[in-house]
Amino acid sequence: MAHPVGVAYIFAAVIITVAVYSIGRISFAGFLRRRNHHDVSVAHVLMALAMVGMLVPRWNVITRGFWVPVFAVMALYFLVITAGVALHLGPWASDGHGQHSTYHPLLHTLMACAMLDMYWLGMPITGGLGSSMAMGHASTRAGGPGLTLLLVVLLLVAAVWLLDSISTFSPSRELALSAVGPGTTVSREVASTSDETRPSLAPRLEISCHVAMCIAMAYMLVLMV
Repeated sequence: MAHPVGVAYIFAAVIITVAVYSIGRISFAGFLRRRNHHDVSVAHVLMALAMVGMLVPRWNVITRGFWVPVFAVMALYFLVITAGVALHLGPWASDGHGQHSTYHPLLHTLMACAMLDMYWLGMPITGGLGSSMAMGHASTRAGGPGLTLLLVVLLLVAAVWLLDSISTFSPSRELALSAVGPGTTVSREVASTSDETRPSLAPRLEISCHVAMCIAMAYMLVLMV
């Protein structure tokens, strides 16, 4: 399915903004003494580079052979973390990854799988700079259109759920992170020494980045059907 060039540039601009912002989060989180999920920020940057290369093929300078193993490792990494969070194992045994956290490893497992679907199963880049984007058709794709449609639905559901959760991350809630336990509080200076008790860096903006990536991926997957 062909896609309007103007829409491609709009999505590319949004994705580039997410990538630049993610780099900023990595750079300034420590300086601002705020908690940041660096693995998520790195994942956003890598996914953005790959997606921009597919949306605007003449900007693509990295081959498909590089991205497939990258996203396979990324999917496995976030899947392991998802299992650790679910089973409360090891470094994921604390409450820092609960339902009110901005850290959603299962979502990023889904995103990495969506990127694999684009590259490995149906959206190969046929060349380097200036090449055209070869969209996979149902007859040539290993996974068929059903897999793609399932990923699209899951990504859109995730985007709606994330948008609904933004309101839970208010400034007053961030102040509440200074409480170490029931009935026990500590000063902001003491709390800031622990990564688990530091307030998150702009959680609503982080969620907005998740939403933007989900919608952009869903759009690109629809083009494959």
